[in-house]
Amino acid sequence: MGKDLRLGIQDSKFRWVSGLAFIILLIVFAGCGKAKTGTAVLEKAPYVIALSQPGGSVPGSLYALSPTTGTVEKLGLNVGLIPNSMLLDGNNLYVVNAGDSTISVISITESTSNIYMTNNGYVQLPYGSVPEYLTVTTVNGKEEGYVSLNQINQVEVLNMNSNTILGGISVPSYSTWNPEFQTHPWGIAVVDGKIMVATNGAYFISTPPYAYYASPGMLSVIDPSTDAVSGMITTTTGINLQAVEPLTQTGFVVISNGDYSTIGGYAELFNDNFTERTSIPLSGGGSGIALSSTGMGYVASNSIVGYDEIDTNAGTFVSTTDLTKQVKGLSGYNLTSIKFAPDGMLWATDWSDNMVFEINPTTNTVITTFKLSEPAQDVVFVY
Repeated sequence: MGKDLRLGIQDSKFRWVSGLAFIILLIVFAGCGKAKTGTAVLEKAPYVIALSQPGGSVPGSLYALSPTTGTVEKLGLNVGLIPNSMLLDGNNLYVVNAGDSTISVISITESTSNIYMTNNGYVQLPYGSVPEYLTVTTVNGKEEGYVSLNQINQVEVLNMNSNTILGGISVPSYSTWNPEFQTHPWGIAVVDGKIMVATNGAYFISTPPYAYYASPGMLSVIDPSTDAVSGMITTTTGINLQAVEPLTQTGFVVISNGDYSTIGGYAELFNDNFTERTSIPLSGGGSGIALSSTGMGYVASNSIVGYDEIDTNAGTFVSTTDLTKQVKGLSGYNLTSIKFAPDGMLWATDWSDNMVFEINPTTNTVITTFKLSEPAQDVVFVY
């Protein structure tokens, strides 16, 4: 997430309210964002669908951004509370809502002249579980979804055809280091047929520094054929793991945030046999990564409104692009997501300034800036 509610309530200095207080807030807000109905009609054209994350008891919203005309249209489609991420799977758009522990389901259909986006309700996950990310894979000919549940150290399994819950998988704790460090699953992705789960490994306290993070960092490996944890992978340098993505060659990359103080973020590259190849220090904490077909990686930063570029083939750091030098009026330091569009352009969301950027990755320059009326959290592409 951005400057939002993750495991607790985060202020601009990364000070946290306890997980228990967050659960109480979730119970209070649980019924506030669930009236999810309606249809939005768009003229047939390429769109970037942006997700806002207002926070509190205000439901998130969807916006249609036109790369062709540069226009922004707020759609009449509210989702859940504190939405964290989106996944476009076939004709369905899934929005993962951390605040009320739901997944909103938006169907997308087309006619010869229009695109129709219809809110088809939601999947209710365990209350107070704080879902973060969703990934999908095919198991025995059936499509299944895997959702990281941050607050209850679990991954929920969904039937993506019926949008129903199949069960939950407990993610092993950090008890070998300290039983008080909880797993807190975060980023999740399919890598070589396995479900890889990046974990925060956080232990929260009420006084400075407010949180400690288990070292080394840990990923859990889930076998989707058995829906059981089949292994654990530790990192050599990164702690407070945020994202995991398969590389365009072989293996995968893990992005970490550090401790928001003395330890920075890293991009750690793993081979396809799950052994670590190299570790690349980032300019600050990382919250997500977009990978090009040539192996260049663009890591969203929560230290500046910008991103780090890495070469995953060579295993080297390339450069940092600070967007505040290109776009006037930026005041924050928080990119929440970064993704490639089908046309090869790079898109990034800036939670702090309610902005979405279209970026040319060849020149690392902003092509178009889109301003939302609420904090920008994520994007998907309807092309």
